[in-house]
Amino acid sequence: MHPNRAFWRPVVALQITASPNLITPALDRGIKNNIARKSGNKHVHGDTYKQRTTWKKVCDFVGSTRAVNVVGKAHFESKQYSEAAILRKDYQATQKSEVLGRDLTDKEYDDAVWNSTGVQSRLMREDYIRYSPNYYSKENGTTSRNLWARRFSKLSHCLHGLCEMNAAPTGMTYNVMRNAGTSGVDEKSTKNKILMFGLLGFIGVATTELLTAIRGLSSNSATFLGQGILGLLVAFPVASSALGFLGFCAGLASQIAVQKHKVNPKQKEDLSKDVSENLQKILSQLKSIKDKPELIQVMAKAMQGKHHVLKKIGPGSVDAQGIPTILNSSLAAIDPVKSDMENMQALRNALGQYMQVEKPSAESATLWARYRYAKAITTKESHYVALASTVDHMEIANPHAKAMKDARRQTEEIAAPALHNFVLRTLAYPATLLDRVANTQIAPTLRKWASESYQKEQIKKMSDPDRASKNCFKGEYMAKNIHQYGPVTRACIKIAEGMRLFNMNVVLASNANLSRIFNNIALLAHNAVGTSPASRSMCNSLGRFFGGAVLAIIFGTFIPIAADATGGPSTVSTNGNFPVNFSMTNIGILMFLLSAPTLLVQGLAHVAARVEGWNGNIAKTVPNGVPAFQFSR
Repeated sequence: MHPNRAFWRPVVALQITASPNLITPALDRGIKNNIARKSGNKHVHGDTYKQRTTWKKVCDFVGSTRAVNVVGKAHFESKQYSEAAILRKDYQATQKSEVLGRDLTDKEYDDAVWNSTGVQSRLMREDYIRYSPNYYSKENGTTSRNLWARRFSKLSHCLHGLCEMNAAPTGMTYNVMRNAGTSGVDEKSTKNKILMFGLLGFIGVATTELLTAIRGLSSNSATFLGQGILGLLVAFPVASSALGFLGFCAGLASQIAVQKHKVNPKQKEDLSKDVSENLQKILSQLKSIKDKPELIQVMAKAMQGKHHVLKKIGPGSVDAQGIPTILNSSLAAIDPVKSDMENMQALRNALGQYMQVEKPSAESATLWARYRYAKAITTKESHYVALASTVDHMEIANPHAKAMKDARRQTEEIAAPALHNFVLRTLAYPATLLDRVANTQIAPTLRKWASESYQKEQIKKMSDPDRASKNCFKGEYMAKNIHQYGPVTRACIKIAEGMRLFNMNVVLASNANLSRIFNNIALLAHNAVGTSPASRSMCNSLGRFFGGAVLAIIFGTFIPIAADATGGPSTVSTNGNFPVNFSMTNIGILMFLLSAPTLLVQGLAHVAARVEGWNGNIAKTVPNGVPAFQFSR
């Protein structure tokens, strides 16, 4: 028997390692802030947290309509489900080794863990294929079929990006124009509200004039796919719906092509690293809450999710106080006086043991019994995902990986800023001649504005406490430090931000909100009857398909009927009696009309701030009567 038998595994096994530099103060604070956010709380200052207001919860809910949230969940959960399967199978391998009274051979361990059906099924999920590109690559010895699975998945991701472009063409046009014209604009800033007022008005009027000009090219109404030119409005959700369906089909093709393949050493190393990092992150927070009932309740609520509409962990898997059994098991396994490595090994075994499900014997392995067994495994693994998502989330450390950015995000967040910088650098060449003649410094200034270091420096300046007195009357600073201003200023800021959120996430995101409903229905339906975790990517594609189709029906049928009944303008009318600029479905015009009072109230906030004054860079405090707690490291 090996002297360190309890912690030893053969070299091909899951290797748990502790990194001394992983849990930095910034990462620790980010994790705690995420736990607080998911439990309905927020950071105040230092180690103090308080309950979030209803207003903040509503803003959070409204703002989560964006597709980037779905992409983020798919990216992180795909890793976490794989980690859960690896820990579950690793525990089984350990038990088998103890029964045999010897260490498993390399082949035995590989067959029991890495190449097992349980682990392979999680590695072959569409979300993992799409957001773990390094795993499915030629360099890692992936099979030919799996390379095709990766290609189909990339195609699906590309189609998803095109779908997003058509789902909100007005919003995309605005973002591209804004980011190409100026860089580093915070959405809460006054500059953004000014740009919304100016650009959305331009977009709305330009759309109107373009459609009117096209109408004038023919004695009859110009046509698009057999419909009146004003039916172009309907064409966008139709295209979005079609691309969503094609994206789903490409994802389905990926799932048909993918197959099991033996995990090679590099892949084992990467998977072991993922497991180790999350175990170390989980351990760091368990040590903070151990023997502290109030903090354990906070962690339990965070595991259930920020909205608590549907519990992630059912009543049969929590104790009388509502604490998930997996959290109790994890807390019981660790000992604060022991080393991180010892605790991580104990946590590894505790989590692996928790996820064990009794397999039906061959005699009783009916179809129903196998189905219930597979469902029970997925349920147990989802509990690990609920725990891991508190410490491994896009709110903590968003990788901004290219794999997570679809075609729309690449256009808005990469291509548009790159164009902005290119134009500035290009203008610097003729400006050099002017500098020589007039003794100015225009060219160096243009190059400075185009530099990445300067742009990052400007972002840092807004959060630098030493510059608070210089930032105090800037819209972005005011919105993020509302406690530093008087009651009238605070009210104006909230109203302006509320209108901006409504404009961007309700008026603009009609397609996204409809798609979100169908996305969740598909997710719930799969989780209700399926035996594997639902693919968020596939459900999102289905959501876009149904959401776009419903929106096209609304635009093409119900709104014209309502308009005719009230004598208003019809969006697909071909008689030319009503000007399109007053159409209730011209999103650009609607958003422009809403951006006007938003900018007005933002201006009032600036005036009120000057009149009421700035209270100084005071620390945030907990209002009387608001529940609060200390979340120390």
